[in-house]
Amino acid sequence: MRYFSKLLSSILMSERTDPSVVIVNPAKKPQKEYDAVDEAGDKPLQAEREEEKADDGREEWANQFEFILSTIGSVVGLGNLWRFPIKVKQYGGAVFLIPYFTMLIIEGIPLFMVEMWIGQKFRAGCIAGFYKIHKALSGIGFATWMISFYTNLYYNAIIMYTIYYFFASFQKTLPWAQDCPVAESATDFPTACCTENNTASYYWYFEVLKISPNIETAGSFNWPLTLCLLAAWLTCFLCMVKGIKTSGKVVYVTAVFPFIALLGLFIMSLTLGDGAFAGLRYFFDPNYDFPNSTPNPDKVESWGHLKNPYCWLEAASQIFYSLSLGFGSCIAFASYNPPRTNFFKYTLGISVVNSATSIFAGMTIFAIVGSSAYKRGVGISDLSTGPGLAFIAVSEAISSVPASQLWSALFFVMLFMLGIDSQFAGMEGMMTALDDTTLIPKRLPRPVVIALFCAFSFLLGLPFSLQNGDYLVNLFDNYSANFPLMLVAFFEVIAVSWVYGLTRFCKDFEYMTGYYPNIVWRALWGVITPLTLAFVTIYSIVDQLIAPMNYSTVIGCENGDDWDVDAKYPGWGYFLAAFLTLSSFLFIPVMAALALIPDLLRTLGFRAVDIRLPLVCIEEEMKANAVEMTENCSTSKA
Repeated sequence: MRYFSKLLSSILMSERTDPSVVIVNPAKKPQKEYDAVDEAGDKPLQAEREEEKADDGREEWANQFEFILSTIGSVVGLGNLWRFPIKVKQYGGAVFLIPYFTMLIIEGIPLFMVEMWIGQKFRAGCIAGFYKIHKALSGIGFATWMISFYTNLYYNAIIMYTIYYFFASFQKTLPWAQDCPVAESATDFPTACCTENNTASYYWYFEVLKISPNIETAGSFNWPLTLCLLAAWLTCFLCMVKGIKTSGKVVYVTAVFPFIALLGLFIMSLTLGDGAFAGLRYFFDPNYDFPNSTPNPDKVESWGHLKNPYCWLEAASQIFYSLSLGFGSCIAFASYNPPRTNFFKYTLGISVVNSATSIFAGMTIFAIVGSSAYKRGVGISDLSTGPGLAFIAVSEAISSVPASQLWSALFFVMLFMLGIDSQFAGMEGMMTALDDTTLIPKRLPRPVVIALFCAFSFLLGLPFSLQNGDYLVNLFDNYSANFPLMLVAFFEVIAVSWVYGLTRFCKDFEYMTGYYPNIVWRALWGVITPLTLAFVTIYSIVDQLIAPMNYSTVIGCENGDDWDVDAKYPGWGYFLAAFLTLSSFLFIPVMAALALIPDLLRTLGFRAVDIRLPLVCIEEEMKANAVEMTENCSTSKA
């Protein structure tokens, strides 16, 4: 209660109070005070001093434009193009924007600023950054690293698909628009399933994926996809080979081109006829019934979705993916900023760009798939979801426009750049965290470390190019990040507001940006955002415990018009899902226990051995302490 009352007073009081009331790491020396005030008590004296330069030898961005573009490339990714439109389609069209923007304000932007502050304040990646707040919090950084690692593995599999479709676009007739292969008999599966209205589905499942009937049937390696996966990891290596020196230059193309391509695709979509405008209206009008929609007696009125907790949960989840929160990339990018970079205006601007891109991408996708649905005589809700939205619905619509090969190549190269930007942003987050440790020998050049990491990740990702690889991609997507991401974000804001201290954080904020957060921001960081994250996290846990762990297995036309049915995972599928979920966030309690138990044992009078993490900052502290002790001994002898 004592700390709660102090936190509450720091939120309500406009005056700057003494930061000594917060919990600090007792093993660390007190920070240099920079919050002394002038005689009028209005402004920290440090703000009047000469611009402070970082003297830690850490690499910095060549200019702030590269930082902005890299961060935009990180947050604007594939999720904006198909995850966001899917959620809009599932939860009442434009009605979904209400929980989306609500979660952006009370959850997304405050967390975005917290991650920017951690990187810029401590000039470190996620592991060392949280350790510097308190030695018991390094597990948050390890959990972040594991989530990013799992996500990058399957994210490159999706990039693998975009590379395959990009090269397939350079055929005289787009392969997913060609006539169906001739079936030898009515039972010739899956050839007999191909009809004039589903050639794109047939091509995706049986020509590209060569999908097996279930996740248990691994099948053989799909060598064209394997080569595309190799190309994806090779691209990551080339973009990352010299850290931000190369990735900072690459983003001039990869972060800018998708916006140009998206604008071109939107203009093209408006030429597709009545179906495109019907799709746009469906996106914005909650009560609009799309032509040819299948009657649904259980249909929920669009506004009724606001009463559905899943709608709010999905909005929160979308914000995490959309802003790359909890993945460590924002912390890594901010760690290369000068100490007094005004990240406040950058986070607000990037958040606006990201949300505007999601809405504009949703308009483009709905116009394109609206045209496709209108021509096929089906409703938008009857079209594919997930990656299939891009590789089936959109590709099918593009195949019917003039110069379809050009538009197809443009669409898939845009997907590739959106994906690769987010991919090497995640890798930068992991590499920055590793650079702050002693796990990697310093004599090993960074290009060698990057090459070994990419090669190792490629080998681990090879199962995604098997015939059951798409099932594995969906399993990773469902269980590697959703719940662990919420938990990591909750502990992030608790670490900053409650452990480091809200008042102390606000003073750092003012020093870096020149702006002292008002009561609204303090209330968000101190109370509203943690409570919202706690509710979302608990609801996610309950949902995963009670919801059946099923997946969709592709059976072709054996089930009438439905090409897939729900199936239960095998035993090893349950184990893999549990491992992906638990292996990341369990670092949080384990690392806290390893840090605090030795102190507790010594307090109780027992002999305990300190467990030191392999972090560069710990070695530097030990060396500094050793030098100080030597100097003290020399002084006393004299």
